[in-house]
Formats: sequence, structure tokens, C-alpha cells
Amino acid sequence: MFEVFKNDMKMKKFLPILEPHEKYPVFYDKNRQVLSLPPIINSEATKITLDTKNVFIEITGTDLVKTKVCLAILAAQFSNYCAEGSTHTIEQVEIEYEADPSRNELTPSMSYHKFDLELSYVNRLLGLNIDIEKAKECATKMGLTILEAQNDVMKVEFPPTRSDILHPCDLVEDIGIGFGYNNIAKVFPDTNTVGAFQPNNKFSDLLRQELAQAGYIEQLTFSLISFKDNYENMRQETNDNECVKISNPKAVEF
Repeated sequence: MFEVFKNDMKMKKFLPILEPHEKYPVFYDKNRQVLSLPPIINSEATKITLDTKNVFIEITGTDLVKTKVCLAILAAQFSNYCAEGSTHTIEQVEIEYEADPSRNELTPSMSYHKFDLELSYVNRLLGLNIDIEKAKECATKMGLTILEAQNDVMKVEFPPTRSDILHPCDLVEDIGIGFGYNNIAKVFPDTNTVGAFQPNNKFSDLLRQELAQAGYIEQLTFSLISFKDNYENMRQETNDNECVKISNPKAVEF
């Protein structure tokens, strides 16, 4: 099966995750029918159709934190389509670890998270002077919940689906969006300065103009290139010892 997938544009990028290992993970049901070979492919038996009523969400990965985040978001999204009367109902699954019998875990974890947020911090970052009630209104617009507000300090609660909130400044950003960035008055800064070109930049601009007038064409190349462009397309042998490879390229071209 792996030999077949090596020629598949979508599948082949997942094969290196499993190939170095002696054993591969596989999911069976109670009848020993294969449900999934993660992270390569699922089975025909688990395909979702228009008649599907119950959905079991399974996520596997090499990063436990990221898989938990993905699971919480998917479960929350699917819960919106539950049958009438049970909307937003999620059934958790208890995971028993064979290597550690004392370790059991309920997933997905739909726990809400909380941050204390000072109003002075909000106003300082956004350049505003709003009161606590206006801040609460803006936060509520963005789906945040204000549990309490005392002495210009708000206790803000947000759902597990908001994995992008890592710091109070992320809550300030949401309040700014709720307030409307276009509604923030434009003012001159307290300290006015006069801008000027850096001498090196000014000289390079003048040099660029002179070269262009002399008939040269300016070309800005990518700082990152692919192995194929650097070796195969140049008819050179690949040499890993002279290359610097990034671990998480956004595309194979880089």
C-alpha cells in the first residue's frame, strides 16, 4: 500500500511519519474491522454519508497539545449539528493507557480558560480611555464572557475553541476589534520626530536608479529555494553537507 501511495501527491507527504517504525498504528472495531490507519488513510466503513447519525472523532498526531486543541474545536463545531433537544452535546471518551494503567484521561477536554485583564492595560495598548462597561460590551461582542469586574480588573472567560488566546494582550486585541479600529481617534504622538533616510538606504536607492538607467534589470530572488531547483534542475548532485534546511517550510518550493 505504501508503494502505491508514494506516487500519490496528497498521501506521499505523510508516509515518512510511519516508514521508519517497525509497527504501525491501526484502529479496529470490536469485529476487528479496520477503521483507520493514522495518519495515512481511513477506511470505507467510516465514511460519513447523508445518513450518518453518530460521529466518532479520532485525532492522532505527534504533538499532544495540538491534537487536543484540534479535537476540542472539531467536537465543538460538530456539536452545533446535534439532534434537536441535544444541541451542543458532546460525549467524552475515556482513554486508558496500556503502558501506564494508572493513567486515564477523558477527551475532549472542553474546559474554559480564564484571564485577569486590567482596564488600564487595555487602554494603554489601544490608546483609548474607555470605562469598564464599554470594555465589557466590546468583549461580549467577540464571544468573550466577563465573569466579574472589580476595581478596573475584569475576569475574562473564553472557550476551548479559542486556542489563539495565549496572553492577555490577545484579549486586548479582541476588545479592540469589538470597539472598531476605525473608531479609534487619530492623534499626534506626544513626541514628534522628523523622519529621514538612512545614508546606506539613500545611497542604494540612487545606485539602483543609475543601474536601471544604464539598462540593467533588477531582480529580487527568494531567499529560500527547493532542493530540486538547487541541484536537480542545475544537474548537480545533492550535497546535504553544504545546505541549511529549515524544519517547517510552508511549501516544498522553499
